[in-house]
Amino acid sequence: MKVTVDESPNHLETEIIIKCSSADNEILKLVGMLKGFHEKIFGVINKETHIIDPDDIFYFESVDKKTFIYTKDQVFESPLRLYEVETLLTKYDFFRASKQTIIHISKIEKLTPRLNGRLELLLENNEKLIVSRQYVSILKERIGL
Repeated sequence: MKVTVDESPNHLETEIIIKCSSADNEILKLVGMLKGFHEKIFGVINKETHIIDPDDIFYFESVDKKTFIYTKDQVFESPLRLYEVETLLTKYDFFRASKQTIIHISKIEKLTPRLNGRLELLLENNEKLIVSRQYVSILKERIGL
């Protein structure tokens, strides 16, 4: 993939042009990421609402019908359900790892195979999460394994 940046004071606005033979999944994902660049997620701690950049999120987890957002050192409660999070963040590097979790792929440090076809993930914040076997093939496809 070739990337070119053309800087000039004559350009009145930023424009991104993608030239390709066909718009495959990688191109569509890139377009989605660019369009959703300013997307924010809201999380609550102690009745205070915080705006969270999706790049700061490690994973989402559903426990007792509540959704939690895990960042490097904080846990927020989200008003969204997991299926809403999944829909909202499809343009980012998030994937459904189980019925209870959605994980940020770029925060994965290590993958370890486990029994029954599952995977254990070590995230950059040293948390370990399990990918259910029904989602393992999706993860492998997304990361190119």
